[in-house]
Amino acid sequence: MSIGGAPGDLRHLSLRAARAGADAIRQVRHQGFRTVHKGGAAQDPVTTADHASERAILDLLARDRPQDAVLAEESGLSAGCSGLRWIVDPLDGTLNFSHGASRYAVSIAVAAGCDAGDGDGRVVAATILQPASGACLVLDADGAHDGDSRVAVNRDAAPAHALVAFAVPNAPGPRRRAYQALVGLAPRVADLRNSGSTVCDLAAVATGELDAFVSFDPAEWDVAAGTALVEAGGGVTRRWRRDGQTVFATGAPAVVAALENWLGTDRADEEGNDDDEQR
Repeated sequence: MSIGGAPGDLRHLSLRAARAGADAIRQVRHQGFRTVHKGGAAQDPVTTADHASERAILDLLARDRPQDAVLAEESGLSAGCSGLRWIVDPLDGTLNFSHGASRYAVSIAVAAGCDAGDGDGRVVAATILQPASGACLVLDADGAHDGDSRVAVNRDAAPAHALVAFAVPNAPGPRRRAYQALVGLAPRVADLRNSGSTVCDLAAVATGELDAFVSFDPAEWDVAAGTALVEAGGGVTRRWRRDGQTVFATGAPAVVAALENWLGTDRADEEGNDDDEQR
């Protein structure tokens, strides 16, 4: 690769970075952690473990790849000059973590061919690591791997029999609209799941445990690594606008196509009405 590093080196570094974050989370959990809420919202906590994980990851990247841009959930964007951008979610599923539940993860991706502030680019390396269980998925040269085995999406899943995970925004207005959309979706699939961790759900889609995942206005750090792993395992990804929100869906091709049809653009969005106060 001409911009900034051999693919194998980047994959290895993504795994090392995820392990560094996971180790920091385990250490903070053992010592005791504090929780605050962003903007006072109970649905959006951040803990000292989030910050410790992000520091450990960014310190490692700064030592090994100081020329790269980084987009991290807690500290935001730092510029680079290499054409590579690391996308870091240091602890996805913080509410689960703060309640003692085990479904949370560290997500690391690196995208090539993008400027520091550009959301475009192709993910060339990615790791999802779940500290509580040790489960780990890595984007390798020939696909998504769990340890020594290649994993794959359940490509033959039929929409009516699909197990679909979902995530909704934290802000009250967008959260309400997302749940309203899901009311119409629920009778059309086998069942819906909300585990509290987008990253863990995307890992489950990549391994075939879930058939698809749908989210409303996800952040880039929530989905970058997981999307790359799902697509490497044979899944597809779609984004579209509905009721002033970006709907994101990934997973088995037929299920994603059905989700786009069932949750497609509505009249309000076609008219350009994106104002929460008018709904």
